[in-house]
Amino acid sequence: MRALLLVALTTFAAAAARPALAQRLVGDASLGLAGSSWRAAVAALWQVDLGPLRLGAGPRLTHFGGDAKTYRSHEALPAGVPPRLRFAPDVWALNLAVSGRVPIAGPVAAGANLDVLGVAVGPSRTSSGTKLKPARGSLFRYGDRDRGSLNSELFVALTVAREFTLRAGISHYVTGYRLTEGPMKAHFLRFDTVPFLAVQWAP
Repeated sequence: MRALLLVALTTFAAAAARPALAQRLVGDASLGLAGSSWRAAVAALWQVDLGPLRLGAGPRLTHFGGDAKTYRSHEALPAGVPPRLRFAPDVWALNLAVSGRVPIAGPVAAGANLDVLGVAVGPSRTSSGTKLKPARGSLFRYGDRDRGSLNSELFVALTVAREFTLRAGISHYVTGYRLTEGPMKAHFLRFDTVPFLAVQWAP
């Protein structure tokens, strides 16, 4: 994932100075769920073809939800606050996403995407007498160092027409909350992995 981020950002900087590269704007909508965990997302990605590699970047809006789940904190906590809290997530996150894909055979390709940074909002939650709210800022830092709420996908894509592509795969995402009271603004995270389906279209 780190390699995808570095390659995408570096290539887009170069593509901005090379308008001859094949470029297009695409819309994308995806839904992922498994049991009591789900997330839905829409995105607008500016894609650039660099040889066989197709890179993209743009805003993605994701709504994370589901039943009550256990969140964990690996930070120092105020006295009386347990390192594990259980509550139901309800988060809206707007992030900058980067993507990449490579052809496999004919209309079939494989790829991945990743939220890099953004903002998140949602209602407060109370668990074990502790009040939390979604972490306002989101930043990809890898694993338990992540902040906020971020979505990522590994997928196989099938181009069914010039304008439409179907995608299916696994979505791995994190939702993040933080304490709202006291001097310590410790973060609580939960990671989920769900299968997803998506459709992508070009105007």
